[in-house]
Amino acid sequence: MDHAVRRLKALMTDWGFAEGCSSVYAVLLTSREPLSAKDIGERTSYAYSSTINYLNTLIRVGLVERVRSIKRNVYMANVNFVELIKAEREKVMAHLKQLDELIQGTKDLEHLSEKVEHAIAYLRRLEYAVAVDKEEG
Repeated sequence: MDHAVRRLKALMTDWGFAEGCSSVYAVLLTSREPLSAKDIGERTSYAYSSTINYLNTLIRVGLVERVRSIKRNVYMANVNFVELIKAEREKVMAHLKQLDELIQGTKDLEHLSEKVEHAIAYLRRLEYAVAVDKEEG
């Protein structure tokens, strides 16, 4: 279990989430049942107030859901890796397009322009494959 939490935490950190949010989300992902903020704090060794702040951040981005249980709130992970990957792909595409516009026509950056265009073409093929998969599925 600890190995899975560490791997999930590393994945979320690589995607740009702070360590605290990554730890809290990893604990929720590996839990079979919703957890209270107190339980999450104990499993992550974060103070209750920090745990609540991390949970609120994760709720705002749609990764965690708060549910009222008997006299307390409990939290559960919304597991949607596909949406996270899609959002990340869209961000990368936007950055590449901006970079492509900036370097177009710059003689000294022709070598970079080719690499950027290649990356954009790759991401477009991914988008096309996803669209075809949706039509077939």
